[in-house]
Amino acid sequence: MTVALSEAQVREIEAANADGLSSQDLVRVFSERRVRFSEANLRRYVQLGLVPRSHRIGSKGKHQGSRGVYPVRAVRRINLIKKLMGERYTLEEIQSKFLAFQDDIENLEEASNKLVDAFEGRLVEQPAGPRRERLYTELEAIKRAAGELLGAVQRLEKLLTPAAGVRRPRGGGVADPTELL
Repeated sequence: MTVALSEAQVREIEAANADGLSSQDLVRVFSERRVRFSEANLRRYVQLGLVPRSHRIGSKGKHQGSRGVYPVRAVRRINLIKKLMGERYTLEEIQSKFLAFQDDIENLEEASNKLVDAFEGRLVEQPAGPRRERLYTELEAIKRAAGELLGAVQRLEKLLTPAAGVRRPRGGGVADPTELL
């Protein structure tokens, strides 16, 4: 068994599953690549806020119901958790030291993108002319400002978060039960 996926494997999974993955799909992509991961692990990670929650996607057709789909970024997040656990960090340490700001940063990025897309949708409906051009100029300024804000937030997060991948000595003794997940 390997501890975590390689960057190439993560990118391959992200490319193949851009619309998200079910809990079964998440378990499968890790187990197929010989990384120990189960639905119980996933539930625990979600409960701790380490992995984003799934959202419901309705199925077409009468009485087809819906299914839970996790955003594709969950693969990268789970992989980071597996790497850090391989370095002997506990889930609680990972939660407080490495992923404290990740959900909020990702939500900021998604909300900014959604807002810009909505503005663009409205701008297309505007009649051609100087007003429309001015609105497009404003939108471009908003896109730049949102990109700068996101970049600044990510830089600050990196400064406040210890570097992952730095091995640290750990004493012997009995493992915390959460480390065995």
